[in-house]
Formats: sequence, structure tokens, C-alpha cells
Amino acid sequence: MKKNVLVTGIVAVWIILFLGVSLTYSAPLKIRFSSGAPENHFLTKQYIEWAKLIETKSKGEIKVEVYHSAQLYRDNEVIKAVLTGGVDSGCAFTMYAENQLVPALKIYMMPYLFRTIDETWKVYQSDVGAAWKQTAEKKGVKLLAMVVMPSPEDHIVLATKPVKVPADIKGLVIRGASPEHAMVIKKWGAGPSFLTGAEVYLALQRNTINGALNSLATYMDRKLYEAAPYVVMTPFSVVHTFIIMNKPFFDKLSPEQQKIIMEASAAVENNTVQFGKHTLKESIEGAKKKAEVHIPTAAEAALWSEGMSDLWGDIAKGNEDVAEALKKVRAILNR
Repeated sequence: MKKNVLVTGIVAVWIILFLGVSLTYSAPLKIRFSSGAPENHFLTKQYIEWAKLIETKSKGEIKVEVYHSAQLYRDNEVIKAVLTGGVDSGCAFTMYAENQLVPALKIYMMPYLFRTIDETWKVYQSDVGAAWKQTAEKKGVKLLAMVVMPSPEDHIVLATKPVKVPADIKGLVIRGASPEHAMVIKKWGAGPSFLTGAEVYLALQRNTINGALNSLATYMDRKLYEAAPYVVMTPFSVVHTFIIMNKPFFDKLSPEQQKIIMEASAAVENNTVQFGKHTLKESIEGAKKKAEVHIPTAAEAALWSEGMSDLWGDIAKGNEDVAEALKKVRAILNR
């Protein structure tokens, strides 16, 4: 009888201990992040670093799952997916954000308005950038961090034939990523085509397009030189990305969890410009080994940018936010 009582007591203690552990244990919070960039892309490396910082700062209580290479959504689908809660977080390219989320971001797409990555960062850090964040939040998306491309210095026109001046692409079909890109392409006398970044390689191979507006870093990461070995460098626009998050999802997090995410985002931002400049240097060195890279002379550069400032007003027309942003940016940059 005593033995039975003892066994029963031990079992009861184990049950209590087990229930206690079960009740105190909670699975890590999972955040799904979607990006169309390839696994080894320099942007993906920064998104992964952001994910690691969050996991480290939260001591494993928050796990960020980075889905690269458009495993969940293509580049142009990510913003809508985040808005609707289809995914918690993702990479928003500025050329898609301007049409789907923050119209004032069109200033980055205004041809030849910006000349250096430092100028783009200066504007982002101003009240112009603060207004972008406010607009996004009102629509249900939180802009957590800007992760830069080395724009506009790394912007290129890539082609399947040698290109040095706009006349060399006249009559060709050139891929652009935005309505503003289409305006630029037409100004050069070529025909615009719209494709996501992941579709460019195959389209070049099939001669569906004859060239594309792109960044040199992406040109190298996606091995586009295999299909289009000719490149001319010209800073026609700016393409950066944002780490974005569904705002209702963010708002439901505890203050401590929000703090961890914001600190990780700030840490990535603090390094992204230098990361971008380093990537540009590597990309130029790598591209010269794989393709024919042409850096325009002063006279050739003038041909590429000729008449482009006339488009700024056309792009801003009909949108008060864009017009106001353009006015402020021109004052900041003395343009």
C-alpha cells in the first residue's frame, strides 16, 4: 500500500513538472520575409543579416524566415502581399513602391535627377524620407529600413549588341521596370518592355528584348552578361529597396519585440551605403572580365541625359505629393 502511494506521488510530481514546463514554453515568433533577389545577391545578404540580428537580439524568441529568389512572391508582388497579410515582411523595390504605396518615391525614378548614392541617402534622411514613411504607415505598411543598390552610379543599359550612345539602341526593345523608365527609353528612340528582374535573362536569350535598364550588381548576380555582353554605364535613375512589414502585424508585437526589430533595421541601415559602394567596386571589376563595359565620355554622357530634365515636371504633374517632393529635392541638391 505504501509502495503504491509512493509511486502515485512520484507520478504526480512528474505530471506537475511536465505541465509546468509545457505551460512556460512558447514557440518562437516567426516572421516570413519575401524577396525576389537570388540567394547570393548582395541585397539578400543584407536581408539575412537583418534576420540574424533579430534572432540574436531576441535570444531566439523571434525567427525571421528569408524566402529569396521569388520563392513566395515576385518582386512586383511583394508589396501587395505585405499589405494584405499574405506575408509578414518583404523587400520593396522603389520602382514598385512608387506605384503601389508611396507616390512621392517617383523622385528616385526621375531621369538624371540624382548623381550619386550619397545624394539619394541625403534625401532619404531628410523630411522628404520621413514623409515617405508616414504615407506608407497610413496605408498599412511600415518602412523599417532602406537597403540600397549602388544607385545611380551602377545603373546601366545592357544590350546584345555594342552600345555607346543612344543612337545605338534606336529601334531596339529595351526592358524597363517602371513607367518612368519607359519615358526614358522612348526618349532614346527605343521601345519599352516591362518584365520583372527574374524574367530578363530568358527574354534576352529568346530575343524577346534586345537590352534592359538595370544595375551593374544585378547584371553580375544574375549572370546577364551571358546573354547580353555589352554594357554602357549611365545614371538614369535610382533603385533602392525597403525592408517593409505589415503594420497591423507589427503593431500586435510587444514593445520589446518592436524595439528589437527597429534596432536591427537601424543596424542594417547604418552599413548599407558602404556595403553598396563596396559592391559597386566589385561589380565593375567583375563586369570588365565578363563583358564589354563602356564608360561614356563627357560628350557621350550629355547625349544620354539630353532633355531628360524636361520629364521631371511631366512625372510630377497631377500629384501634389510628388510635385512637393521634387521641389524639396531640387532645393536639397541645388538642381
